[in-house]
Amino acid sequence: MKEKAVIDLLGDESLNSLAVKIAGSHSDDLIQEVALLLLEMDQEKWETINDAGYLRWYVVRTMINMATSSRSTFARKYELHQPKPQLKDIPEEEGYDFEKEADISLLEEILEEYHWYDRDMLRLYLKEGSYRKVSKVTNIPFKSVGNTVKKTIDNLRHDYYEHTFERIIRSCGLAYIRGGSDDGLEN
Repeated sequence: MKEKAVIDLLGDESLNSLAVKIAGSHSDDLIQEVALLLLEMDQEKWETINDAGYLRWYVVRTMINMATSSRSTFARKYELHQPKPQLKDIPEEEGYDFEKEADISLLEEILEEYHWYDRDMLRLYLKEGSYRKVSKVTNIPFKSVGNTVKKTIDNLRHDYYEHTFERIIRSCGLAYIRGGSDDGLEN
C-alpha cells in the first residue's frame, strides 16, 4: 500500500509542476528524494499521516523545505542557494554637496526665528521619530504635538521657498517686493 501511494504521488502532475517551480532542473531529483523519504519512513508515522489525510500536504511541505532551506542537504547538494554577492562600495563622484549644506544652513536660520515652543517641538519630533514618543516624553497631548509639528513644517517649507525665491530673483538682478505689484517683480 505504501509503495502504491508513493508511485501515485510521483505521477501527480501538480506535484511535478511544483517541483519544477521550486527546484528548477533538479525537480526529478527532488521528487525522487521525497519518494525515498516516504519509502524509508517508519510505518507508524506513515499510517498516522496517511490515515489522517495529510499525505499530500506532508509531501508538498517536505518538497518546499528540501528545496528552499539553506540547511537542507538536498539544497546544498544541488547548490540551490548561492551566497548573495556583497554590494561594492560605490565611491562618491560628485564630492561634497555645498548646495545641500547651504540649504540646511538656511533652514536652521529660519527655524531659529520661530517661537521656542514650535522650534523645540520640531527638534524633539526629529529626535524621537513620532508624535507619540514626543507626547510621552513631554506629557503634551498627542494631537497638540502633531498639530504643532505639522504647522512648523508647513511654515518652514513656506519660508524656505520664499527665501530661495528671493535669492533667485536677486541673482537675476531683480528686486523682490513683498505684497507689492501683481507679479511681485520690479525692475
